[in-house]
Amino acid sequence: MTHAPASASGADNWFSCPAYIKENADKPRETSLPAATGTLIHSMTEMLLKGRLIDVGLREYWLGRTEVVEDFEIDVDESMVDCAEIYVDYILKRQKELNATKIIEEKLYINEISDKCYGTADCILIAKDRICVIDLKSGKWPVEAVKNKQLMIYGLGALTRYGQSNPDITVELTIVQPRVKNPIKTFEISAPNLVNWGFTDLKEAIDACFEENPRYAFGKQCKFCKAKSYCDEYKRNSGE
Repeated sequence: MTHAPASASGADNWFSCPAYIKENADKPRETSLPAATGTLIHSMTEMLLKGRLIDVGLREYWLGRTEVVEDFEIDVDESMVDCAEIYVDYILKRQKELNATKIIEEKLYINEISDKCYGTADCILIAKDRICVIDLKSGKWPVEAVKNKQLMIYGLGALTRYGQSNPDITVELTIVQPRVKNPIKTFEISAPNLVNWGFTDLKEAIDACFEENPRYAFGKQCKFCKAKSYCDEYKRNSGE
């Protein structure tokens, strides 16, 4: 799978530090058991939502199976099935409420803003006057939906593909995170406001990443950065 130079999923990192992309682009991607487990849960939901499970539910098919994901051997347990079911149930409920078309694992582009930024949305619902972007987070660290940059980029991509004929459309961005206290979080934004953000804040952030000498900045993104061992900005601010 090819990854965008400015990936939607990494937007918080490169918004905060324009040099983040330069310093991490060619480095091998690290994985972990929680990340591999999240990948498996996504695969479980995708199989059901794309109609690949016939006359059997998630629990009946998946519970107790053992799968190998990125060299990790994972036993599918109750918590994983619960996580998948909460996400699937929300999508099907919202689809029925809106009488919407459901699109699963759609790759979305925002080429009018930048051809360097794109990503794959877990789920998009297309209704008469509303586009819903629904993202599954399987981790235990709460993720907020309000002005979530990853989802706003997906929302722009969905507007580009499906919403151009309706300028009054509302974009509904939802995080489904079953393992936290408040598992469903939603943020709504009008199409004009989202597009305005895309051509101002987002475009400015992407352009800054691809300058000849992008700016370095210290912040929470440093935790994931491969440049910590030699980054002067990190050393000045971290006390290491």
